Amino acid sequence: MSDELKKNPSPEENKKEEVKKPEAKAGEAKKAAPAAKKVPPKPKIVEAAKEEPTESWQKDLIGKLGDSVKEAYVSVGEFNIVVENDENYLDTFKKIKDFGFDYLADISSVDYLKYEGVSKRFGLSYHLYSVSMNKRLRVKVFLDEEESVPSVMEIWKTADFHEREAYDLMGIEFTGRDNLTRILLPEDWVGHPLRKDADKAEGREEYTARLVRKLREED
Repeated sequence: MSDELKKNPSPEENKKEEVKKPEAKAGEAKKAAPAAKKVPPKPKIVEAAKEEPTESWQKDLIGKLGDSVKEAYVSVGEFNIVVENDENYLDTFKKIKDFGFDYLADISSVDYLKYEGVSKRFGLSYHLYSVSMNKRLRVKVFLDEEESVPSVMEIWKTADFHEREAYDLMGIEFTGRDNLTRILLPEDWVGHPLRKDADKAEGREEYTARLVRKLREED
């Protein structure tokens, strides 16, 4: 290309430049626009593979409990049964203890509020052990919002600590027992911090403010 053409581009070249400029501006405006914030969907519960109970003691326990067992399966090497929170609740657990599960190791609680496809909000899992058989059992029950469940303290004394913990952190009520009070948090704490809708700052800030006022009054 000659020096004259470089200095004086043809009308066609000028038109190309004019077309390109608006496109660049439009592109810049598009980049400047804020991206729409996507709301993530509720996660689905991921369940481990379930297998049919095959051991004789598992079948014997299912037979002893009868219609109280709503579901029974083996998952990750542990035998699980699901029961209903009904009028036979305590009788079911008494039969389980009579069968040989004499030690209640733990009661864990779960809040399914933010999960998809869950019929009831809360779940309780009773982790039991048989010293004589050297076997483990997990008993599950699912609860609606504000639904209480009978205490199993009269069957296993160790339930005292575990029920109070589930009440303290998750707000699940256990009926038919005394002294259902907080065990980890102060008695005047606000709310239950393991609930999915709990404001993580609410209880802490309110309790801290009361504590500061109390310390100032004592000085």
